[in-house]
Amino acid sequence: MRRSGSGWVLSLCVIAGLLAPRPLPAVVILESTWREEGGGRGREAEGFGAHIRLAREPQFRALVTLSFDGGKTWGDGSGTWIGNDASHGYVLTSAHNFDGAEPGETLFRTEGGTVLRGVRGWVHPGYSADEDRTGVDVAVVRLDRPVTDAGEPPALYGGTAEKGQTITFLGFGMRGTGTSGEDDRYHEGTDKAAAQGVVDEVVALRRSFGKDGDPGNYLTIVLPREDGRVENSLGGSRRPVSRYAGLLGAGDSGGSAWMRVGGGWAIVGINAAGDGTAQYGDHSWFTRVSGVRSWVASIFPGTRFAENAGAEAPQAWVRPDKPAAVPEPQPASAAGCAERERLFVFSDGAWYPARARGPARQAGACRVRFDGYSAEEDEVAGPDRMMPWTPEGPGDPLRGCRPGAAVLAEEDGVWFPGVLARTKEKAGQGVRGCVVRYEDSDYDDEFIPLARLRAFR
Repeated sequence: MRRSGSGWVLSLCVIAGLLAPRPLPAVVILESTWREEGGGRGREAEGFGAHIRLAREPQFRALVTLSFDGGKTWGDGSGTWIGNDASHGYVLTSAHNFDGAEPGETLFRTEGGTVLRGVRGWVHPGYSADEDRTGVDVAVVRLDRPVTDAGEPPALYGGTAEKGQTITFLGFGMRGTGTSGEDDRYHEGTDKAAAQGVVDEVVALRRSFGKDGDPGNYLTIVLPREDGRVENSLGGSRRPVSRYAGLLGAGDSGGSAWMRVGGGWAIVGINAAGDGTAQYGDHSWFTRVSGVRSWVASIFPGTRFAENAGAEAPQAWVRPDKPAAVPEPQPASAAGCAERERLFVFSDGAWYPARARGPARQAGACRVRFDGYSAEEDEVAGPDRMMPWTPEGPGDPLRGCRPGAAVLAEEDGVWFPGVLARTKEKAGQGVRGCVVRYEDSDYDDEFIPLARLRAFR
């Protein structure tokens, strides 16, 4: 992904505009489950007990609800507590929740009833309220004090094995059924609710998307009908995955989608958007957490990550069709934290040229400023995210095109990791280069001249 020069820190300012997809679809569940749980004419709000009970399971205690009016009403948005530092808690949520609000005026309430105030917020630098940026529709908010009643901080998923998996997503949104769509008659109280879906589409983070482009980086689900009579537009199953199947809802934005990972759970997505009227056959979209993990960790270095989704899930930097891991980067030298020392820093899936701003509080970490970006986009980088600077680029000279070799491919001064697929000479131009297979299998293989390749060891 390319860092956007329009990125900024959200502090006492208002973002205007709306996402192109409808950002607040209806919370809908299966008509059959709603009736089994007591729903019916005149009892519309009584059919959601199963979904409320699912949301109350202890692994989902980190969900918080938002209020933009000082606590008079709740459910204006959702978020997930992801951990504390010594003085503050941190919440992961959607950027579009703040298109018309300010973090410093937003209240956050935990499942235990504790009310905290946002004191500072960060919006992903690629997000734009005027464009469809579902894949980078993410914000992190710092709270006025730590969260103490939500158990252990959850882990964020950092792998690539989401497709075909069942996810459980939560929020405080409006409700309805697959037949009715969103309807105020179905919503009563302030309980959180959960629903499930199968990830039928995974779109990887695009390496460059420009000012007006689509960054990718999202997961998509469809709500099938019980009898299979509604076509799944993404080619997935025409029948629901479970009696908990559903879609997102108004007020669910910023909540979290969870997937079983090994023996536990991890957050794979952030509730983002939907289409249609939130009925059978419609879609919900989730910002893919693995594509923004570096950015989230740069804001809150204490973020926990999980890599595996069961025994067969790939590790970070491993392609499903290539079991050998890409080697870990070598850390920058101790001198890398000297003021204005040049270095390469890993952020949002690529290596960027940067300058050190001095040591950070964490052992071995540096405060860094990326070339061409303002101080608002400074990050704290640990030794595993830094490499020494050379004018030729990060890593080592590439001696030849050996298939399977780990490399970095340059585009506009940014270096993207991948492996060599094969040697190729560009027809008619005599330019020798290699075909690079990028770490994420959703990217197309690409011919890169040797002059823009470096060995990655």
